[in-house]
Amino acid sequence: MFDYTIVFVRLELNCPSTFAFFGGLSGRASYPVATHLYHTRRMSSPNNQQRPDPSIRRTAQWISNFANRDFCPWANRYVYWLKQPVGWLLVAAAASLLIGLFVAPQGWVMFTALLAVILLGVVWPWIAIRGVSCSLCFNRRRATEGDDVQVTLSVKNSFPWPIWGLAVEGGFFLEDISNSNDSTAVALARVPGWTKSDFKWEFEPHRRGLYPSGVCQITNAFPFGIWKTRKIIQITSELIVWPLTVKLKSIPPVKGSDFTATGILMNQAGMEGDVLAVRPYRRGDTLKHVHWAQTARHSRLIVCERQTAAQRKVEIVIDTDLRVHQTLRDHGSLEWAIRVGASLVREFHEHGWSVIHSTDLNGGYSSQGAFCIQSAFDRLAMLQPETVEGFKDLYSEDSRPNKMKIVVTTSDRMDELKQLESLESNLRFVVLQTGERHAGENAWLTIDCTHDVPSQLQTQWERLCHESWSAA
Repeated sequence: MFDYTIVFVRLELNCPSTFAFFGGLSGRASYPVATHLYHTRRMSSPNNQQRPDPSIRRTAQWISNFANRDFCPWANRYVYWLKQPVGWLLVAAAASLLIGLFVAPQGWVMFTALLAVILLGVVWPWIAIRGVSCSLCFNRRRATEGDDVQVTLSVKNSFPWPIWGLAVEGGFFLEDISNSNDSTAVALARVPGWTKSDFKWEFEPHRRGLYPSGVCQITNAFPFGIWKTRKIIQITSELIVWPLTVKLKSIPPVKGSDFTATGILMNQAGMEGDVLAVRPYRRGDTLKHVHWAQTARHSRLIVCERQTAAQRKVEIVIDTDLRVHQTLRDHGSLEWAIRVGASLVREFHEHGWSVIHSTDLNGGYSSQGAFCIQSAFDRLAMLQPETVEGFKDLYSEDSRPNKMKIVVTTSDRMDELKQLESLESNLRFVVLQTGERHAGENAWLTIDCTHDVPSQLQTQWERLCHESWSAA
């Protein structure tokens, strides 16, 4: 009897629906009960604490691997139900039945109690989830990492009685950064009968991407948490989270060119500005540019060729190759590479440059930032890592001299660059330092991923602008 009680209490306390139920009883029925996920991190041991012997650690690791090894995977489909709380209760009910039949009549009491708990814990959630319909939306279409976004969940209860223990699971946490099996975003205390209720809470996305990131479901495990029923939530509007950007103040000039910090070249022929030269009329020229005095003198149509402004182009390439990035977590080298690349895209665009953002390391362009900066950031938000072959083709000579190319990569890529004989004159490298490998002499900017990346980027960018303008 004591063992069964311990199991029952443990299951109850680990259920978000139970916490939501008690929140409803305390008078907070009109507000959602938020649940927080705690990610455990291994703490470093103090210097004065003696570390365990390596052999002991290896033995413990072997025991752990042996205990968690699946010796008969073919049988999982038949015994998977035992991993659920209701499975253990069914086993306990069967044992109580055998005790009642062959040992003592007290087993019938325990069997009846367990059977009642199982039936109530399975049937009630199954009924409750079929009486609700949910829709979810965000208060805006786009946001940036770290912004506060309001989420609205509309729940319609078709039953005349209230429903307790509803919870929203999935869609708000990324699988590769969560070490917990619990994906509960928010728990609802109580939904009154025959009503349509709106629940609102604040959501702070810590990583770029599209939210909900996966299937978003409404779940119910009330009252005991031994069985959970699910229903998919209808998403009426999605949220695109842009990568975090760092505000830069200027653009360093490109050495050996006539471009300024605004990206404007003033020695190109066109139809505006001062007169550069005159030439004979060609088919397609407008009559507005005909120089009539020269036409009368030469007895043929003469056209004025005037000075115009040519816009400088910059191509920003983000190295998404999985082989050169150490980790894919929130503060990994890949995410920081995307954030640094997004900062450069925004800064060059604000200074009048025609920005070409490249997500394909083999030369494919995804968007023109000067014409659609929103589209460029939408693509950066959806950018996924990949394994790319033929990265050396990126450094081939470009036939367009009026274009600058910036590659955001890591120090692991710089070992490959040492094998190249020559690089483009307008090629620049922003290198994220990972591990003990150094960026090398080809790096334009070097940033350590283990420290404050935004502060490093701002400081080094200001220093680069100051040194470039001083040398000009």
